Amino acid sequence: MPMELPQLKISQRLALSYGAVILLLIAMTFVGIDKLHTLSLTTDDALKDKYPKTILVNQVIADLGIIARAMRNALILTDADQVREQLTDIVNASDKMAAVLQQLELRITDAKGKELLKQIEIVNSAYIVNQADFISLVDAHKMGEAKNLLLVDVYGYQNSYFELLDKLNLEQGNLMDRASQEVGQTYINARNVMYALVVIAALLSFAITYVISHSLLRQLGGEPDYAAEIARQIAAGNLSSDIAIAESDHTSLLYAMGGMRDSLVQRGNALQETNRELAQTVGKLAETIETLNRARDDLVNSEKLAALGSLVAGISHELNTPIGNSIMAASTLSDVTREFAKASTTGVSRSGLNLYVKTVTEAGEILIRNLNRAGDLVTSFKQVAVDRESSQGRRFFLSETIGEILMMLQPRIKKTPFVIQQDIPIDIELASYPGPLGQVIINLINNSLLHGFDRRSSGTVTIVARQININEIEISVQDNGNGIAPENLKRIYDPFFTTKLGAGGSGLGLHISYNIVASLLRGRIKVVSEIDVGTTFTMRLPMDVLSPDAVIDREA
Repeated sequence: MPMELPQLKISQRLALSYGAVILLLIAMTFVGIDKLHTLSLTTDDALKDKYPKTILVNQVIADLGIIARAMRNALILTDADQVREQLTDIVNASDKMAAVLQQLELRITDAKGKELLKQIEIVNSAYIVNQADFISLVDAHKMGEAKNLLLVDVYGYQNSYFELLDKLNLEQGNLMDRASQEVGQTYINARNVMYALVVIAALLSFAITYVISHSLLRQLGGEPDYAAEIARQIAAGNLSSDIAIAESDHTSLLYAMGGMRDSLVQRGNALQETNRELAQTVGKLAETIETLNRARDDLVNSEKLAALGSLVAGISHELNTPIGNSIMAASTLSDVTREFAKASTTGVSRSGLNLYVKTVTEAGEILIRNLNRAGDLVTSFKQVAVDRESSQGRRFFLSETIGEILMMLQPRIKKTPFVIQQDIPIDIELASYPGPLGQVIINLINNSLLHGFDRRSSGTVTIVARQININEIEISVQDNGNGIAPENLKRIYDPFFTTKLGAGGSGLGLHISYNIVASLLRGRIKVVSEIDVGTTFTMRLPMDVLSPDAVIDREA
């Protein structure tokens, strides 16, 4: 019995097929890398080994030319210093030649090059001896003998020297040419291998495409257009059409669609029965929803009271400083007055009187300044608290109202590394509901502190307002915090939705804010957020919602 191959999913077939192509491409890449590595080694050999040898030979030729010119100049020049300078050039060039010849002995490894080096060493030895004799004769001012030595012996050795160096240079040039030919041949071989692998990969891709297409048609049970038409008929509710498939077909998609059609007929009948049961359940759900709405209203009221309690605690803490300063100033004033009264029974000097007047004046200024501060705090708190609880409409300047709200939040903000700032023109006046508007602003600030700056050591909330036309203003509350995940943006106004459940988030802050803006303030609110950049809530509100003839723009 022939062995059956396991049935693979289309994704598995695609993975195996294209995996083979990828493996081939990887193999092609490694072969190409190997060829390129060989090319790199060959090129490196030419650049690091053969080319430097040619440079060294040329350097010896150059130094030998310097020595020849210096010898001639030493015989021509008459100034002693100039002659000494030429002899110094001869010695320096000779030392350099010796060092370069040592490098050539270490670098040159081919037989012909070594043979030429041996001949050069023989000539160099004789040349060095004649060179030393020449220098001695010149130092002894025996110019005639030095000239004879140069013409008879030195020139001969120089010519032999130049000839041998030219041969060595030619030999190294030939080696460079052969290296260049090896580089070119390596490149041609690498290119041919890459081309062959590309052709194989292309042929394999065509073969895989054919096999997969044939396999897909067999799994569909027919042409894709026919299968799509059957699917459309079933989707449109036509469950009576015939499906043409082969008698032996029990695995294709069309066969499965026929089974699905039969199943849909059965489920349609069952669905009608389920609908009747659902109708009975709807009534019970309506009662449950009403109960949940009442519970939500209770939670909203609880959150409002909790926020007001937080304001009371904050303002109490803020009042401690000016009241404490006032008590200290009054106590100091009482002590100074008691001492002054005691001193007045025996007589008070002018300096003592001036000191008393100065102390009383300073204490009075401290009292007035701190009591005014406490009075401002109490007035701001009273106005904010009344506005939040009464939701009464009145005319107010937006910058003053926002300033009072930020003053109430200051005790909490001072305990954090975060900053809240506002940029609101002082002349924007609204006829609206300052309490609910303040609650929206506080909710948005709290949202930034709790979510936007979570696990951050710094952050800024900026409140900006501008008048966009004669009837509307735009208020934005922007932070540079964590941002809101895209999948959460559509749910942030849903009741009880929070990513901080059990960690300070109730899921009602933005829900309440949205309802206040959309209903009582008769405006619109939108949000723009980007991860690790920040979040901006923008409200577009009418400037007058109290007058009967107020113009309200409800367009988006």
